[in-house]
Amino acid sequence: MLQAPRFIVAAPFFFLRENAMPRILIHACCGPCSLMPIVHLRDEGWEPSLLFFNPNIHPAWEWERRRDAIMEASEKLSVSLMVEGEPQNPGAWVRRLNGVVREGARCRLCYRPRLDLAAARAADLGFDAFTTSLLYSRYQHHDVIREEAELAAEKHAVAFLYRDFREWWYDGIRMSRELGIYRQKWCGCILSMGEALRMQKEAEQIKTAKKAENAARLAAEAEERRLRQEALAAKKARKAKRREQRLAAREA
Repeated sequence: MLQAPRFIVAAPFFFLRENAMPRILIHACCGPCSLMPIVHLRDEGWEPSLLFFNPNIHPAWEWERRRDAIMEASEKLSVSLMVEGEPQNPGAWVRRLNGVVREGARCRLCYRPRLDLAAARAADLGFDAFTTSLLYSRYQHHDVIREEAELAAEKHAVAFLYRDFREWWYDGIRMSRELGIYRQKWCGCILSMGEALRMQKEAEQIKTAKKAENAARLAAEAEERRLRQEALAAKKARKAKRREQRLAAREA
């Protein structure tokens, strides 16, 4: 059950203008992922606006950081923004999944309410179409996003614009760093947070193991060099001793 809308509006909205570009509402999952959709949709001739509605983001402080990041992106790129909803209890969110917690399967249930509200707002506010910044991420399930968005578009009688923004992945990363926008370390929900932490721990363990392996290899190579140098020194000493013995025999 969605909560009653709670709007925080950053930058003014203009809904009735003559000779305006077609307007598109971008569901914004976060600040960094929204940059390339804004830039490239503008290049196509669209006038973008943003909607931040992400009840999947946990915990509350993370939701607030991402809200602040999208507001910062909105200000720096001069694009209108609506913020709806507020942080939700992660336990209640997981219970609503009804046991569907596997990555991939649960993601559809995560996309659905966000895309449905985006479609509803686009229709209510007279936008020409809607889309989502989720389509920028290499880690999201694009086929599922497209299916859910098209269902929402049909339900609310508004156009959904599909674009694959992943080709500008590194451009978006560079731009977010240049703008100093907060970059999150997990997808959103408490489950993905746990998965990300486990992956981070595994990566750190692998990194530690590789460091130890490299250190052992370097130590073995150093020991091998030392033994070679000692053997070479011993060989030189034997040669020198034989020369001395030959000289002594001649003098005798």
